[in-house]
Amino acid sequence: MIRRFLDKISERREKTVYLAMGDSIISDCYPGPGYGVASLLKRELGDGFDMWGRCRTGFMLTDMESQLPDLRPSPLCRVGLLSVGGNDLLSLDRAPDARWFEGFARRYRRLLEQLKFRYPKACWLICNLYDPSDGTAQFPGRVQRGHPPRPEILVWLAHLNDVIAAVAGPDLVDLHSACWGHGWSRRLPLWFQMDIEPNREGAAQICRLLVQRLEVRSNGLKKKG
Repeated sequence: MIRRFLDKISERREKTVYLAMGDSIISDCYPGPGYGVASLLKRELGDGFDMWGRCRTGFMLTDMESQLPDLRPSPLCRVGLLSVGGNDLLSLDRAPDARWFEGFARRYRRLLEQLKFRYPKACWLICNLYDPSDGTAQFPGRVQRGHPPRPEILVWLAHLNDVIAAVAGPDLVDLHSACWGHGWSRRLPLWFQMDIEPNREGAAQICRLLVQRLEVRSNGLKKKG
């Protein structure tokens, strides 16, 4: 299915571009080299794609913005993957107020506008944030250290996911729903490690979700054609 999508978007058979910018949700930092979401998607896209952008644990929105000067425009960029926001929340030393969420929305929207201007032919995949606690606000590492749950974080997470959804529109990839139950509740097979990081199975399943989204876009292109 994804090969038909690639045939549709890359008819000239030239080396095309895949842009990936994000945090440890999509980086290789925890699943291991070549096993992070961004790398797995590159493997699915194949040798006809060059991978641009940087993904690293701890990256926040400012790290996405700082990449812009190094990203040259290209009509050959056909897939763009973004994942950011979780570290922005985790870095806060107090509860975020309405102005914080408004500022994040404004900056993320501006970032996406600039990327879409540089890469007008890209199919965008914009990830929201998952909850590895499965609604409990507790994690094994925190339990071992004797820390209580922090349910307020789930409220902040839900609000930030609303912001990301508003910015992303139809480009949203709903990791929150896809990963629900695969966290530390152990209701479903575990997709996480080190409290909040994807393990190899989690990264593989998230990549599968992204491939499915590309297939949906492929069908949409066929209908329009």
